Amino acid sequence: MDAAFRKLTHALMLIGGMGIVLMMAHVTLDVVLKNLFNAPIQGTIEISSYYYMVAVVMLPMAMVEYEDEQISVDLLFTRFPAPLRKICLLATFAITAAVLSLVAWRTGLDAVRAFRVGEVVMGSREVIVWPTRCLLPLGFGLAAVAALLRAVMTLRGREMIKSHATEGAA
Repeated sequence: MDAAFRKLTHALMLIGGMGIVLMMAHVTLDVVLKNLFNAPIQGTIEISSYYYMVAVVMLPMAMVEYEDEQISVDLLFTRFPAPLRKICLLATFAITAAVLSLVAWRTGLDAVRAFRVGEVVMGSREVIVWPTRCLLPLGFGLAAVAALLRAVMTLRGREMIKSHATEGAA
């Protein structure tokens, strides 16, 4: 299960990374065409905002949770005895999974509504945006699964947090 989930999250991260490259190419081409031929690509801002940026943020979300790459501050945690650290981790994973599941459910309802109405945005041209609404429940849902998997692995005695070295301020 660990290996399959890890492959899935890494694949989604790569797709999100491709979104950065595509956005860069799209915006660059838009600028070049606008400045050289006075012919910008219509909808560049909308496509960047509603497609590329959403993919870049939401697709890697599960990997960030699973690999413990999110921002964290442990002022006291490292000083706790091992049993208390384990309890804190389990509580954190459970709360994280619950909140992410709730957000996935809510954004899923929004995605269904957007699909039913055929949601579009108007800018320099009309851009269909309902497909990207599906990325939100996918990202939040898989991140919730990642938190639950981290809880299960913690219960099994596997270390599921990274030790981040602290750097002193100059």
